[in-house]
Amino acid sequence: MKRKVLAAVALAAFVISGPARAADCPASLVCASNPAGIVSSLQAQGYKAVLGKSDSTGNPKISSAASGYDYTIFFYGCEKGTNCTSLGFSITFADDGTNSADLANEWNSDKRFSAMSFDKSDKSLMLTYDVSTIGGLNQVNFADVVDWWQTMLGQARTFFNAHPAPKK
Repeated sequence: MKRKVLAAVALAAFVISGPARAADCPASLVCASNPAGIVSSLQAQGYKAVLGKSDSTGNPKISSAASGYDYTIFFYGCEKGTNCTSLGFSITFADDGTNSADLANEWNSDKRFSAMSFDKSDKSLMLTYDVSTIGGLNQVNFADVVDWWQTMLGQARTFFNAHPAPKK
């Protein structure tokens, strides 16, 4: 009987508290629920970071740059533009005459953290890297996330140099 009572109390505590919310992120950690904190962390790492809002969703977004490319960090899992749970690093490469699903698949064949997709409508390529921040990332973890993204951007430059656009 005692076990049943303890189990019921534990279940009730979980149901009442529910799963961790994005807004429950400690101030010392980097979380998608705190866009200004992400801007500060990026700037402390030496990157430009400008906070804005996505035209399509109204969610926060950050404009930044690394490895000679401008890119955007989009916020996902948001509740009406706040309490976001994850980040999506993203860059779009306009059609240069070589973009194709085959090229994106070639990139994806040996990449672990990023994904490239091909948009048939405008023949652009999009490189993305998604990161969950529920519970928060410490500054060292977030710096590693950003470093991986910078590494992927450098690899993209090498990849595109090996697949040059046709001469006009």
